[in-house]
This record gives sequence, C-alpha cells and structure tokens, in this order.
Amino acid sequence: MTFIIFARWFGVVSVILSLGILFNLEDALDMAKHMVKSETGYIMGGVLPTIFGSLALVFANSFKPGWHLVVTLVGISMLVIGIYRVMFVNHWKALISRHVEYIPFLFSLFGLMLGVILLYVGFIATSFQFIIK
Repeated sequence: MTFIIFARWFGVVSVILSLGILFNLEDALDMAKHMVKSETGYIMGGVLPTIFGSLALVFANSFKPGWHLVVTLVGISMLVIGIYRVMFVNHWKALISRHVEYIPFLFSLFGLMLGVILLYVGFIATSFQFIIK
C-alpha cells in the first residue's frame, strides 16, 4: 500500500463519515453522549486512531518535502492522539464530557478538511505529477 492508496482510501472514508455526521448532528450528539459512557468511545476514540496512524506511518513514512510528508504528519498526529486517548482515558473522557455538544460538528468539520486534503493528495496532486513527468 503506497501513500497514494492510503490517502485515497482514508480520504474517501473521512469525507463519507464527516458528511454523514454533518447531516445528522442531533443523532451524532446523542451517539457522542452514549459513547463517552461506554466501551465504544474507547474503541472509536483511541484504538482506531492508533491503528490508522500506525498504518500511515508503516506505509507512508517519509519526511522528504511533498505529499509523502503530509500523509506522514497525518499519521503521526493520529497515532499521538490515539496513544493519548488510550493512555489517559479518564482525562480524555472528562474533556469530552465537558464539551460534548461541540464534538459532532467539530469532528465533522476537521474530518471533512482532512478528507479533502487526502483526496487532493491521492487523486489530484498525483495526477499532475504523472502528467509533468
């Protein structure tokens, strides 16, 4: 799996999930309130970012300037966030509980921004590179 495949795949998933949440904010708020109190929040909030962040680093670990670096930085940030959420569960749950009404919209907003960037990296930027070469 190259960084292009990872960017395309994770970009599509991120945009679809973000739009789903954006169009169903009230339902997403109810789910967020329930997730803070259950194991689902632990899995969705900590385990999945750790898995996807580590996958990004395994398959796209490069610090040379360019789109490899963007995917690597996304992977590093996801891994750090996942590790924080897994290691400091009580602190993370308390933080989320205090701001749960903002979580669905912000999650959707940042997920959409991340997804659009990754789709650009995976589909548009790489197409121009192949045309130029």
